[in-house]
Amino acid sequence: MKRALPGTETVRAAIDTVLAEAAARGRHPTVTAIERLLDIPHATFHRHYADLVDVHFRPRIPVLARPATPTEPSGSEARTEANLSRLRKENTDLRRTLALYEEAIRQLALENDALRSGGTVLPLPNRSRPAPPGPS
Repeated sequence: MKRALPGTETVRAAIDTVLAEAAARGRHPTVTAIERLLDIPHATFHRHYADLVDVHFRPRIPVLARPATPTEPSGSEARTEANLSRLRKENTDLRRTLALYEEAIRQLALENDALRSGGTVLPLPNRSRPAPPGPS
């Protein structure tokens, strides 16, 4: 049994509510908040109300203010840049170390294969104690 979808005016009222709540809380309004308020799955909401989102919701979302010109990095930004630089250097060093280990493992695998396929292994008697007696 299908549930009846809300009318256009109900959806507009929900959009207005979400925009007002987001503005009051200093948050960014989302379509997900509208869907939750109306208790409608995303695909259903998009299928039936995409035009309302484009016409009534998106134009009313406040644009986040961004500085037009780059500013000098503050203390925390400078620390962040220094940290990123250090992490990049560590990453490069770890990649080099990993490449060395990969090569060592490759060489050991080749030597192991050569030893396993190349000859027979003869067990040598133990010098410290006599060999165990064989079956009689």
